[in-house]
Amino acid sequence: MFALKTGRDDVDRGDRMAQGSRAGVLPRPFRRLVRATTGIFTGRTGAPKHIGSAAALVFFAAVGANAVVVAGKGDLVRRAAFQLSGFAVEDIEISGNSETSEIVVLQSLGLEGAYSLQGVDIQMARGQLLNLPWVADADIRKVYPSTLKISLKERVPYALWQQEDGRLLMVERDGNIIGPLSAPKFRRLPLVLGQGGNVAAKDVEELMQEWPELSERVRAFKRVDERRWDLYLDNGMIVKLPEKDSDAALVRLRKLEDERSILEREIAAVDLRLDDRVAIQLTPAAMERRAEATEALHKTFKNKGRRL
Repeated sequence: MFALKTGRDDVDRGDRMAQGSRAGVLPRPFRRLVRATTGIFTGRTGAPKHIGSAAALVFFAAVGANAVVVAGKGDLVRRAAFQLSGFAVEDIEISGNSETSEIVVLQSLGLEGAYSLQGVDIQMARGQLLNLPWVADADIRKVYPSTLKISLKERVPYALWQQEDGRLLMVERDGNIIGPLSAPKFRRLPLVLGQGGNVAAKDVEELMQEWPELSERVRAFKRVDERRWDLYLDNGMIVKLPEKDSDAALVRLRKLEDERSILEREIAAVDLRLDDRVAIQLTPAAMERRAEATEALHKTFKNKGRRL
């Protein structure tokens, strides 16, 4: 019998010695670069042709780029590069804007420094536009080679909501706030007061639908306890409506107006919150005259020996 030896120990020992000899040796391309560089500096190898021109060109290009940056002309250079590429933003078409100026649109998109149509991020730009107070929706399209089309849908103000500090906010029909009153033309909108008045403002139009003449006399709709309305008329009178069946309460008020012209009298408030009666509060001047008349009537009956 005999045993076959593979000589693995000798092979392993030879591999370790070879690896040790290769340790610290640069790869072949780098060795060539080092030999060429060393040869040029020591004079053993001549410099490649045109290397001086190339180095000078690189130097002057670096100096020029630095001068452009220092002079703040980087945008001009970038714009020229985009124009040469054929995809520079040359036309921006904005439509659907009435209350949002073109300048505000451009500033929100940050297009002052972006001149490449390919470089415009549509989703990010749309998000920036939706942050503007008047913009309800926005559509942005790239029309190659050089046009950016922006279509806006603006919010529609429905009422003015007065704050406790007197500020007037424009709100949509659903109660969403647009922003502070921005133009005198919006003062004609219905004025709502009180907490929750912005959300309930959508009911005002329906409330006044059957009596438009009264609507013209209402100066403000005040939301009370977020459940009912007080109407402030142009003569200072307050009409207190119930939480439910406001339409029926206004029918009773209209009947009183037709029969007794109640809205033309010296009345401070008409309380319609109870469906079986109407409470009347006179103005201070009317109360004073009523007290004087009652006192005079007492004296008259007293002089005649009668009791009132």
